[in-house]
Amino acid sequence: MQALHNKQRIITVDALRGFALLGILLAHMIFWYNAGPLPESVFAKHNNTATTVISIINEILISGKFFAFFSFLFGLSFYLQMSSMEQRSSSFVWRYTWRIVLLGIIGLIHHAFWRGDILSIYAPLGILLIPMRKLGNRAILIIGLLLAINLPGILMQLFDMLRETMAATPPPPPPQQAPAAIDPGQQYYDIATKGNLPALLKDNLQNLGTKFDFQFGSGRIYVTMGFFLLGMYAGRRQWFAADAQTVKPVFKKLRNNSGWLVLGTLVCALGMFALNEIFTLGWQQSRTAGFIFSIFANINSAALVCFYVAGLTLLMNRKSGQQLLYPLAPIGKMALTSYLSQTVLGLVLYFHIGFTLFGQTPPWLNWLIGISFFLFQALVSKWWLRYFNYGPVEWLWRTATYFKAPPMRRTKA
Repeated sequence: MQALHNKQRIITVDALRGFALLGILLAHMIFWYNAGPLPESVFAKHNNTATTVISIINEILISGKFFAFFSFLFGLSFYLQMSSMEQRSSSFVWRYTWRIVLLGIIGLIHHAFWRGDILSIYAPLGILLIPMRKLGNRAILIIGLLLAINLPGILMQLFDMLRETMAATPPPPPPQQAPAAIDPGQQYYDIATKGNLPALLKDNLQNLGTKFDFQFGSGRIYVTMGFFLLGMYAGRRQWFAADAQTVKPVFKKLRNNSGWLVLGTLVCALGMFALNEIFTLGWQQSRTAGFIFSIFANINSAALVCFYVAGLTLLMNRKSGQQLLYPLAPIGKMALTSYLSQTVLGLVLYFHIGFTLFGQTPPWLNWLIGISFFLFQALVSKWWLRYFNYGPVEWLWRTATYFKAPPMRRTKA
């Protein structure tokens, strides 16, 4: 019976990971797999109702949510893998550290081709998880929740506002700077649409620091770490290891509470937007209004991720849900290979090293292509795992971790 529960847990987590990969793919595909600033003229060509609808759906339900969803699953996997390593070896810390270093190397190589890579962000944060595993459950939960709602970013924004308000004299205007010789958005667009492979690699590597600036400036790095910790907390509490009926009330409570929080913050944020439009309040120029709106947005995003995790897990406790979502388990088991192959799709379709469709195809068509490719990935992953134990990149990663090649081919399909 325990083996059955473990197998169901593994399939459930893999299916969740597969679903997260779908959301990540759609978030990247909608605007041509871009990972940098773009000139407004690129978006102006697709200023129509279909693009507006797709953009609103993306902003409310997808953008910024699925990288956090994937981060939760990373934290959960961290706990499961660390526990397994600890049982097998006394040197599990060094082994896992080396595993994370290898992930960082993969991420840097990936970043060289596409600067939107997340693995190079996961690696340093994954190292931080190693000492943080010593914290108690309560501390892990509290710190995870505060980071998940981007509290550090909120506090820094509040500090800047208070510093300006309490200043004896208004801050001096920023010094006049000569316009940049090359606009960053135009430069990125030119690299994407005209640059050859060496130019693309050089530009991406030069902008590694820019990516980290964005991570800290937007608060995404704090949110990522927060969901790492929440995933580790879920692993500690055995939410994905115990019998489904035992933890069902926990997921129901999480789904209901997070669902109401999503609805409440969404109503507040949309209410602010509606009042500003109706009464022409000029809140788009107000730092205070923007600060309040960002609080609603951060809480809404974190709550929606929790709603996705709880709702989908509950759905997979039903036969109908298993029929719908369990086919995603193979692509989730090959998550690293799948993630990197999605980048290959984006580069081949949109960048100059491929078909140069950057800025040309409408967002709705990009989504349609993305969904079609994801279904293809799911079928290929299912076929691959009939004959092989690991995805290609997963096998290389595991081989380099243990300095020993595990059996790649299954003994029986």
